[in-house]
Amino acid sequence: MTLVSTLEGNRKLDAKSHSRAVALGFGGAGNDLLTHLMDADLSDVHCIAVDTDRYHLQIAKAHSKLSIPPEADNWTSSEFGRKFGQYASRELRSVLNDVDIVFLLAGMGGGTGGAVAPFVAETARKAGALTVGLVTNPFHFELMRFRTAIDSIRQMLSACDTVILIDNHLLESSSMTLPFRLAIDSPGQTCCSVVESIIHTFAHSALSNADLGEFRTMLRRGAFAKVGVGHSYSHLGAEEATLKALRNTMALGELGDANGIFVNIAGSSRVRHTHLASTLDLLSRKINPSAQLLYGHRVDARMQGLTRVTLLATGISFPYSWGGYRTVPLEIYELEPDSPAEEKLDLELELHQIESYLD
Repeated sequence: MTLVSTLEGNRKLDAKSHSRAVALGFGGAGNDLLTHLMDADLSDVHCIAVDTDRYHLQIAKAHSKLSIPPEADNWTSSEFGRKFGQYASRELRSVLNDVDIVFLLAGMGGGTGGAVAPFVAETARKAGALTVGLVTNPFHFELMRFRTAIDSIRQMLSACDTVILIDNHLLESSSMTLPFRLAIDSPGQTCCSVVESIIHTFAHSALSNADLGEFRTMLRRGAFAKVGVGHSYSHLGAEEATLKALRNTMALGELGDANGIFVNIAGSSRVRHTHLASTLDLLSRKINPSAQLLYGHRVDARMQGLTRVTLLATGISFPYSWGGYRTVPLEIYELEPDSPAEEKLDLELELHQIESYLD
């Protein structure tokens, strides 16, 4: 694969690369998250920065960079995605060709991320890739930006298989004791943990209780999701880190509402099978009994006694719209008086098909 970059000095994504995962950062917030991925040196993910701000694009870390032209300042929000697609169609086709999974990193505050990320997500999904959005929201006191963010998240839900919200409000409460710089970095560290956990599960499915088909299905049906990350140096690190992940980032009732739970436990070799079993037993008592529970385990000697638990809850209700994020599928039945039984009609509800039945 090749990516034509408008900036010089960036490593190209070529056909010899074994990476079948791409992470795209959009706008300032998205590229901040992308820089954290680069700092984590995740070898299986190719990182691409996209922005209208050329200065911010220069300081962002990425394997490849794509600058949106200056005339984009005159584009309206409704036409931004379409015009960006026209401008970068060749680059997008090159990037999304033969890719298994695409991560879309963006801030939902009304800037570049909210305008471009949904369009690229829809393009990636049409190309056959599994699309996972990782988005941050503004703080509640940013009223105008927060309202815009809700609309942007709705668009991402329509375009992505799974949209994972890294909630700044809950992260703020869990980072109260941290220095300012570390607290600001919390969304980036959370993003790294999620991407690393998902990629590792794809690459090493033997260290999971599920095959890749089940994991793909969970993410394909993920819709709105939340993530929690917990750390512990205790000898009961897995259990303690799990409780921290639940307490810090999951609002009351959300875990019981989820239809899928993925937990990834990363630590040194001292994490034993009994620790995994007790952690999964703890989770099973707190989640919806009908929810699918998948886990992955990774041994990393560099963690030196630290245990990290990344908890992903999928299929939870979108809290900012009446009735949640889901749309009820429209079904039409044959109800003619002479019909022997109610028979569901095989309709895809294309316009020409509806017109033929109305005639």
